[in-house]
This record gives sequence, C-alpha cells and structure tokens, in this order.
Amino acid sequence: MSEARIVWRRTQLNRRTVAMLVAAEKLYQSQFKFIQGSYNKGGVQASAGTHDGGGAVDIDVVKQSPAQRRAIVLALRKVGFAAWLRTPAQGRWPYHVHAIAIGDQDLSRGAAIQVTEYRRKRNGLANRGKDDGPPGFYGITWELYQKAHPAPVPVAVPDSSISLGAMAYARTHDAMTGAWGADRARVVAWAAHPRVAAISKAETLPPAGVPWHLHFQRVLRKVQLKFQLPVTGIFNEGIAAVMKRYGYKITA
Repeated sequence: MSEARIVWRRTQLNRRTVAMLVAAEKLYQSQFKFIQGSYNKGGVQASAGTHDGGGAVDIDVVKQSPAQRRAIVLALRKVGFAAWLRTPAQGRWPYHVHAIAIGDQDLSRGAAIQVTEYRRKRNGLANRGKDDGPPGFYGITWELYQKAHPAPVPVAVPDSSISLGAMAYARTHDAMTGAWGADRARVVAWAAHPRVAAISKAETLPPAGVPWHLHFQRVLRKVQLKFQLPVTGIFNEGIAAVMKRYGYKITA
C-alpha cells in the first residue's frame, strides 16, 4: 500500500515521513529547512533518482556549524532515517543532509539501494565509501523508535481546560480564586502528577515566605526543563502544546 502524500511546509512528502521529521526536530530542538522533498522525479539530476519516490528529503545546512550538522544527522538516524551529511567535496552540491526514511512503502529504487548501503555501514554514494556519520543506529526504523518512545498517556482530570488569561494573571498575582484560581491549581497538580513528575508533591505549594506568583514561575520553569523547552517561566505555546498531548484544552 502506498503512503499518504501531503504537502508540508511547501514540501511534497508523505505522512509517515512528516511524522519522522517532527520527531527528529524535537530531538534537535529546532526546525529543519528543506531543499527537496519526495515524489520529485527528474527534479534534481544530482539526486540520481533517490527523490523520485517517497521517504526522501534534503535539509539545508549551509549556515549550520559542523557540530550542528552532525546533530541533525544524528537526530534523523535516531528516528529511522538513513541520513548523511553531503559536502561540496563529494559532488556538485552545497552542504546539505540527505535522508531516506527506512521502511517507506514508496521508496524509489535508488533510495532503497541507499538504505541497503546504509545498513552495510557505507556512505550511500557511488564510490561506496565507508559511512561517515554517527554510528550505532543502522537497525533503527520509525516503528522501533515509536515502540521505544510511546506517546504520553493523558492524565485523567475532571476539568481539563486551562485559560491563557489565568496563566498570564498567575505569573504576576498571588491571590487567585474562582475559575482562574482553579486553573493555576490544575497546572501545578498536573506538573506534580507521577506521569509528568516535573515537580514533587511537596512543590505544589510555595515554601514559607515565597509569593505564589514567583512559585508559579518556578513550577513553569521546571516543566520547561522537563520537556526540553526554552526556560522562560512563562506559560507559552510550548507548555500549551505539551499539556494538549496530555488531554488538556487551552482556552483564551
């Protein structure tokens, strides 16, 4: 069965490849910039047909440092891509990362050969050189990665809505009652839930002498650290996205 094709960030891919890229971006902690996607038959001659089918993507790394380039390759390999850094010394192309989604149902013949070469610890080029990327992930597929990293199980709560207005107010005010006070208490309780464990049970209340608004900022910072988000102490889109995965509804 063919993969479901979609256009994502103006790039032709399929849903499986997009899911893998989202996971890799989470590991890298930044978005990728795409040069070429999939289903691009005859589009780029230097690609030698590897992008004719699905599961193929090229990522622009011209402006990245050597360490960042390696980190991108590593993130892609961890989620099941056969990925390599391509350099100007290897061919008539700029610095980019070439990646093939292992196990994609729509791989072109050239892409499938590259997967085989990757598993043989080679570079996927015509010279069949030794693999020059981070080792240790040759047997990983997207399905194996998903099995090892299951989606979080939603925390059961009677009322799962969180108001952004309440979150902004809680950052600068101590006394909170009614629905907004309940929202603040809900976020703190969620952060202390065993399935989240961003804070301990003892941290659901502020220490003696610490105002509630400062304590709440501290809780948010610990949540951001737990989920590898930028640490700001502000209830922002990053925290909102995490809580949505746990079954919460974010309102204005």
